[in-house]
Amino acid sequence: MTFKYDTFDILAVAQLCGIELQPTQRNDVEYSARCPFCGDRKYHLGLNRKKGVFHCFRCKEFGNSVSLYAKLYGISNGDAYNALKNMPELADVREIDSFKISEIPIRPVIERHNVYYDFLGMLTLNTTHRTQLMNRGLTFSDMHRFMYRSIPTDMSVRRKVMRKLGEMHSLSGIPGFYRADNGEDMMYCNKYGGVIIPVCNAEGYIQGLQFRLDVPPGSDEKKFRWFSSRHFNGGCGAKPWIHVVGDTSSNVACLTEGAMKADVSSVLSDGKLFLAVPGVNATAYLPDIIRAMGISKVYEAFDMDKRSKPQVRDALIRLRETLRRENIECVSCVWDARYKGLDDYFLAKTMSRATASVAA
Repeated sequence: MTFKYDTFDILAVAQLCGIELQPTQRNDVEYSARCPFCGDRKYHLGLNRKKGVFHCFRCKEFGNSVSLYAKLYGISNGDAYNALKNMPELADVREIDSFKISEIPIRPVIERHNVYYDFLGMLTLNTTHRTQLMNRGLTFSDMHRFMYRSIPTDMSVRRKVMRKLGEMHSLSGIPGFYRADNGEDMMYCNKYGGVIIPVCNAEGYIQGLQFRLDVPPGSDEKKFRWFSSRHFNGGCGAKPWIHVVGDTSSNVACLTEGAMKADVSSVLSDGKLFLAVPGVNATAYLPDIIRAMGISKVYEAFDMDKRSKPQVRDALIRLRETLRRENIECVSCVWDARYKGLDDYFLAKTMSRATASVAA
């Protein structure tokens, strides 16, 4: 069968790419789906079969069936066109009710660690991100120890890394990776670049990865996202893991939000034990971690805007009640409100001491 450029059904291509469609539709022309470019969970991606285009009303990504396939597979539009024209199955679109996203069960932490460790070992940290991290108070040694890396935005580099990683490991059940219909291993990658942050347990194993995205000022895009492939066929979702950094022999821990914030705060406080939740309401795993580590006292150190955000205040009330049931003493920390996060405050103190030392 001969295909013309404009005859690739956008719905068929979306299904081929493993994009999750909204179960209920109003008509046979317009469909809603979860956008694979911004990690959308509420079906902001619109597919128009009559016009053959897609558009995300959240992250503003748009294009046609060819560019959709090209962007997700990291190839040129020409290569995408050649690939699609050799897929006769696109002539018959599968019924939406028969197309279900299947999520693969997550693998044990040691297996996830091995994959992520080798994955990060193939990547680098670019100059811009190194400078940003230095400005937050980290040294090159710290960045190396934490295994921070830049998201590979070059498509050829990304495909090379995926081929090599796929030869070393099975990526099934590892959040962030999935397999395309053509059998090629793929990775979730947001449209923005950014820093990859390993989220580790008390033993130092990498449980999962987060992205700190280089979102432009004024964007409503979330800066932090899990490396997750939940919304891809055969993919696997991340969990709200607790990040652990610092002196794990201590029975006193500081609690904050965000793995990078915890890393920086621990470094600037001479290695104090920090636990980081991925969000103020994402504390489900916290009691188990605290019991397993024998922690008896927690210093709550969420950002100072907790005073002005009702949802954060409510979350802190629930947190203190949870810790009370575990017989854990909880002390709320405050500092100079000019500094939003504890890491910002520690950095200011460090810089102040350095200036005083030089002046002396």
